[in-house]
Amino acid sequence: MDNLKTQTDAQSNLPEGVKARLDQGNLTGDIAFSADGTQLAVACDIGVWIYDVESGLGLNLLVEHKEYVRCVAYSPDGSAIASGSIDNTVVLWDATSGVPTATLIGHTDAVRSVAYSTDGATVASGSPDGTVRLWDASTGAAKNTLTGRADSIRCVKYSPDGSTLAAGTGDDTVELWDATTGRHKATLKGHTHIIDSIAYSADGALLASGSIDGTVRLWDTDTRELITTLTGHAGYVWSVAYAPDGKTVASGGNDNTIRLWDVEAGELKATLTGHTGSVRNVAYSPDGSVLASGSDDHTVLIWDLT
Repeated sequence: MDNLKTQTDAQSNLPEGVKARLDQGNLTGDIAFSADGTQLAVACDIGVWIYDVESGLGLNLLVEHKEYVRCVAYSPDGSAIASGSIDNTVVLWDATSGVPTATLIGHTDAVRSVAYSTDGATVASGSPDGTVRLWDASTGAAKNTLTGRADSIRCVKYSPDGSTLAAGTGDDTVELWDATTGRHKATLKGHTHIIDSIAYSADGALLASGSIDGTVRLWDTDTRELITTLTGHAGYVWSVAYAPDGKTVASGGNDNTIRLWDVEAGELKATLTGHTGSVRNVAYSPDGSVLASGSDDHTVLIWDLT
């Protein structure tokens, strides 16, 4: 009865445009939608919460890490979850049962970002130890380690076609590697501070990067040239996400807002307010109808974009 009351209270007095509020733990890292968009994984201080998006109810709590969880990602088919922690490990989970299937050890500092390759065969992890490590998603075996490009890796993402692995760094650059060979391909320069988040458009033609310098930058992935710089956040930009249709980029900042940007025009479309703390993470559902935002106020808000 007490749990039901807590769930009911969480869904009262919602900000305009919000369909659900998730608040069963202290948010400490990423949020990630399942492949079908029905569930949301939330990294928190006690593990990884799995929520039902429609009802806002907590479905499961994945506990294995020894310290708080910093990052989380679903496999492309939704059958597995990867999580990274400040305990320096990556844990792989069966998404249906919630049972851990492997613990990946190799990083010498916190794991700040995890990403599945497009085919789901590889998990990439990035750390302030300056490395991107590639792991076999089935066995957990180490496949490759990418080093020498930055002192700190803050975020990693695969391109939609799986050919490129991108990383935002503490050296204010975006680094690009050949995802198959591990060969370094390019460095994108323009930001003036740490890059905490990157996101590809669905067609892979554009890459968005969000930085502590307060800007969102859009890059042409073919020419590797800067297309535009989006300014408006009053402070750091912690997170960026591309809408599935490629027309909008969402960004979350330490001004407690989410901003929606028109990609073609390079202009602000809307500002979403409702959080009372820095917005650390934003994520679109696979169909683009919903946006989730995680904040230092220890809530995740589910925004109805329809």
